[in-house]
Amino acid sequence: MDTPSESSLGTFSVIHLVLDSGERLPCLVDSESWIPARVATRWAVRYRRYRVQSSTLINNLRAIQRVYNWAATVAKFNMDDFLTSGKRLDARQIESLAVYLRARGRAEIAAIIIPRNSDEWPQDFPSPSTYDHQLSIAEDFLKLALDSANRGGISDLTIEQLYTQRTRLSEIFQSLRIGARQAQRKDLLSDEEIERIRRAIGPKPGSKGEMVFSADGFSRHTQLRNWLMFETALQLGLRRGELLKLRLDCLPRGNSEGVKVMRFPDDPSDSRIKEPAVKTAERVIPASHSLLMAFRAYLTSPPPLGRMPGKSPYIFVTDDGEPVSLDTANDIIASISRISGVKLSWHSLRHLWAEKLADQLAEIPNGIDRLMYLGGWTNPHSPKRYISRAIAKQAQSFMKRYQEDLYPTRG
Repeated sequence: MDTPSESSLGTFSVIHLVLDSGERLPCLVDSESWIPARVATRWAVRYRRYRVQSSTLINNLRAIQRVYNWAATVAKFNMDDFLTSGKRLDARQIESLAVYLRARGRAEIAAIIIPRNSDEWPQDFPSPSTYDHQLSIAEDFLKLALDSANRGGISDLTIEQLYTQRTRLSEIFQSLRIGARQAQRKDLLSDEEIERIRRAIGPKPGSKGEMVFSADGFSRHTQLRNWLMFETALQLGLRRGELLKLRLDCLPRGNSEGVKVMRFPDDPSDSRIKEPAVKTAERVIPASHSLLMAFRAYLTSPPPLGRMPGKSPYIFVTDDGEPVSLDTANDIIASISRISGVKLSWHSLRHLWAEKLADQLAEIPNGIDRLMYLGGWTNPHSPKRYISRAIAKQAQSFMKRYQEDLYPTRG
């Protein structure tokens, strides 16, 4: 068992467990005794763990953590004892819980009224979308806890009454949601910005044809790795978790030119406490010759420039051979942004890749299917958005040319 996480919001904390099988299983426990919260553990182990990645389960349990801490600090009862005895939260209690979530778990101001207008939302409180998400998790947990078969303890509800109570919870929670407005679309990285990043962190040919990196920005053992991580994310459109989960056996062999994006959940060989998640579907993405040559240089060059061999099956490792962590990956992209002067994130690289690919695939009859496969999406809504934007740009360009031909400018 690993050491507990540092995120404690009161009487309950979320800790990270790594089972012998390699599975990451977060757990909600009493902060002092480390005794697991009974109903929350049932919810996580018997229900939620089979539906989400471990990283998502951790975030879910942090929302449930606030539910338990609200019960202890505001409502003054033990949530496990309350639920297993067959009791149910009334509307006033749920409203109090909602205010507690909006107040970021600060019991001393849990009675304040917070405006629903997102323009007036206090800056030190969770965003409306985060608050709505926490409400959804709390609602899901309380609905499951209505049935004694799920939470244990006594039961006094018939099937009809169970349905009625779940409907009642849905209506109460729905009335408390903010309904955050859709986030504005971020601007794409320009070709000039990509070139600026490459000039700042990319290699330059040496006198003997070898890769030579600038001494500025990164240490000797991270220069090639960090540049390769950037190019891989940019050229293949990988998510951060997919990038960190690439293993040596994902690289092409023989005449193949495709990089395999594989799901390796609960991998015993993954030494990271917070295991990166591959949330998309498995697929094979063709890689350019230059990218494959960069991989070969990273894998065959001796340290400190090349990869530290022999300790991990994962491609991107630290100077001591351990796989790059999520936090380190965040530090890398922040450093690339600082060195180049270009504001970016790992997801902005995937976003740029999808937009450019959609421009090429929009006119093809099954273009959305191709984009869906290459991006690993399982829900067609995401690739459809990119294709729709590409079609809109093409339509606007066509209309502009049409207007110019219809009303030519006279010299």
